[in-house]
Amino acid sequence: MKQSWKVKCGIIACCLCSSVMAQWNHPHPVSTSANTRYSSFAGPPKTLDPAKAYSSNELQFIAQIYEPLLQYHYLKRPYVLEPLTASKMPAVSFYDAQWQPLPSTTPPDAVAYSVYDIHIQSGIRFQASPAFAKDASGAFRYHDLPYNQTYYDLTAFAHEDTRELTAEDYAYEVKRIAAPWVHSPIYGLMSEHILGLSELSQQLATARDQSPGTWLDLRQIDFPGVKVLSPTHFQIVLKGVYPQFMYWLAMPFFAPIAWEVDAFYQQPVLQPHNINLDWYPVGTGPYQLIENNPNQRMVLSRNPLFRGEAYPTDGEQGDQSAGYLADAGKAMPFIDRVEFHLEKESIPRWNKFLQGYYDYSGISADSFDQAVQLDADGVPVLTPAMKQQHIRLQTTVSPSVYYLGFNMLDPVVGGDSDRARYLRQAIAMTIDYEEYIAIFMNGRGIAANSPIPPGIAGFHSGKQGMNSTVYRWDGQQAVRRSLS
Repeated sequence: MKQSWKVKCGIIACCLCSSVMAQWNHPHPVSTSANTRYSSFAGPPKTLDPAKAYSSNELQFIAQIYEPLLQYHYLKRPYVLEPLTASKMPAVSFYDAQWQPLPSTTPPDAVAYSVYDIHIQSGIRFQASPAFAKDASGAFRYHDLPYNQTYYDLTAFAHEDTRELTAEDYAYEVKRIAAPWVHSPIYGLMSEHILGLSELSQQLATARDQSPGTWLDLRQIDFPGVKVLSPTHFQIVLKGVYPQFMYWLAMPFFAPIAWEVDAFYQQPVLQPHNINLDWYPVGTGPYQLIENNPNQRMVLSRNPLFRGEAYPTDGEQGDQSAGYLADAGKAMPFIDRVEFHLEKESIPRWNKFLQGYYDYSGISADSFDQAVQLDADGVPVLTPAMKQQHIRLQTTVSPSVYYLGFNMLDPVVGGDSDRARYLRQAIAMTIDYEEYIAIFMNGRGIAANSPIPPGIAGFHSGKQGMNSTVYRWDGQQAVRRSLS
């Protein structure tokens, strides 16, 4: 069996491009285009609620607005987790069924509970929102809206405020994963690992049935899976051992949600015009959503309350020469505003990129020959026409695996007999993935030698990572074996 990894190709118009393209067109007024990134999206996101969003077109928005506890280092490969809002990496401790501590070397089968001890940074603040606004007496201004009013968007609320992020906000989001009305796609998996999550879901369902149409304050409902120990310290308790959970903490599902925001958006009077967490996110990240028209345009603006984050000072070999460390140590974000315009079709998107409407574009199959050609070594390079427009090409390997598999129940190729195994190996040697990639994928792929793609821990390159059944090592490179 062989696989191929898809290579993503993107083209970026560098700063010199603006003067060249301005001779053809003026797509953006100079007064509003300064320090603004123009991009596109192919389809409207279904939701911006971090407990529900689970697709890349949603992540490109909410990853700029919400902050989970961890993130991946921007430059290091293989990918490395590092703290984002956490003050340090979570510490994991193991316990037996009687809650007696166990050493870290304990076999997984002997561990009854895993406790993730998490500390978050102090001083992080939510973006300004009407949900936090209070009057002179300290009461929330907009948590008891009259039913005879109509609200079309958040401009109806003149007052905004903010508050500091706390550990309770992360605990609140974990509880939201269990809420039946949220329909979180990871609830089923998390209920197998987070202690008491399935019982919490049943408890919340009963409470909602008893009080339909009312907001449930999840802070008042305790469950053993999350323990808040202080405003900056909490724990998540898992059943058994689940080392992959650390990676979940870098996903928006575990981003903080303020209870005030949930209470504000749950008011029935706001629902007719979709004023809710699906479309009006409130986070602590570097950007805030200031225009939400998913059928035309979505605009992110710099969050003035963002604490700032330093650009990485280290990375992979070659990052320095490639210019990726030119901004090492500088405060982010660098861009004040990001505009996303809906472009459902690839050809109009590409043509608008060439005219300067967008700063970045992927390359579709229809535009590939116009933009890219392969050199003698099979490496994609820009065509002379693209170079004349001061356009820059960036390529990255996507951790996506494509493969042809065998039906192991098939009487011809399946089974564990030597004959069937040799037949499968012969077929694997016969299917020339290098030629397939060159012809049908315009060279945008890498023939895989294992299920683990580059950039993921466990990947090996060169002779060490070679599939010796299909290839042989010929001095400097792997060469496909012949059947003869």
